[in-house]
Amino acid sequence: MFWKDDVILSTLDKIMSLKAAFNPTLIGVKRRMRSLPKEGVGKSLYLILNGPSLKKQDISVLKGKTLMFVNRGFMHHEYANLQPSYHAFIDTKMRDGVWPVEWIDEIWAMSPNTKILLPIDWYILPKFERFRNNSHIYWLNWSVPFNALGVAGACFSYAIQQRFKRLFFTGFDANGIACEMLEMSNSHFYGEDEELKGRNSLQFAQGLYMHGRHLRDWYCMGEYCKKKGIKVYNFTGAGLIDSFERITLENAIKIS
Repeated sequence: MFWKDDVILSTLDKIMSLKAAFNPTLIGVKRRMRSLPKEGVGKSLYLILNGPSLKKQDISVLKGKTLMFVNRGFMHHEYANLQPSYHAFIDTKMRDGVWPVEWIDEIWAMSPNTKILLPIDWYILPKFERFRNNSHIYWLNWSVPFNALGVAGACFSYAIQQRFKRLFFTGFDANGIACEMLEMSNSHFYGEDEELKGRNSLQFAQGLYMHGRHLRDWYCMGEYCKKKGIKVYNFTGAGLIDSFERITLENAIKIS
């Protein structure tokens, strides 16, 4: 079933991406982004995701490392102290106005040198016009060949494209849908997403289906990284993702 779904949905994704692929403006933006020096050569990247396990880790010890946060990660109490190098948004909730674009300004108020990663097809939208020529914005223009990886997948894709030698990640519990179904308030380190409250059974069915694809694609991602010789370590300390070597936070610091 997964194989058939992959063929169908991958084809749909490719069709939907054709508009961006043949847009002259976006072709120019893609060329400009790819001409920039690769930022990860010889470096390690630490990806901080938003799972509830993050509450059990003292990530302040990562200060001075090359860090990437995502989505509401800027709400973490250590964010300003850590001064992340990168912060990624790819969720359509920002594109569609559910999440305010002013979150980007809030991030820069705390961490002025953080580079914001956004999907390249957002470049032509009026609400992102003021960011088009900002050197602290990177327009994401390449992805690994899997379609259900979410924002973590976009971060992995950027890390691979920028040739980081090692990738470490935490806060990836991959059990958010279960917490939401049980009406638990700990699907993320900051609690729950307000916009996801009140979902009905059909919406949960859709969420479970996508979660199945999500887990399967992360298994494929693990195999992809092994074949490409990409070193990836999971120091979440909990959760469902078993596609990568599990280590402790302490060892993540030592290995780098």
